[in-house]
Amino acid sequence: MGGCMAMHVAYRNHQDVAGVFALSSFLNKASAVYQALQKRDGALPELFQCHGTADELVLHSWGQETNSALRALGVSTKFHSFPGLFHELSTGELEKLRAWVLAKLPGEMERPKE
Repeated sequence: MGGCMAMHVAYRNHQDVAGVFALSSFLNKASAVYQALQKRDGALPELFQCHGTADELVLHSWGQETNSALRALGVSTKFHSFPGLFHELSTGELEKLRAWVLAKLPGEMERPKE
């Protein structure tokens, strides 16, 4: 439920964050997030979402529906599908997330050496 909570906190109360990520997450169709975004003013944080196509706990289609609904309300989104991935993390998913987070950091911050 971490991704759901992150979307609620950012889009309802802290729209000043650089971005929001949600892994294998969704919002229900009557979510208060959608209602808050209909009344929003100003820029919104970008959403980075990843979801496994074989997820049986949180269906892939639920993640896609959430992404589409948020995009329709003005949120810039990135949605990455991972074929055959269940409700779990993968190296590829974490690598994409890491790259996205590093790109969001202010330019003057020193990047860790690999």
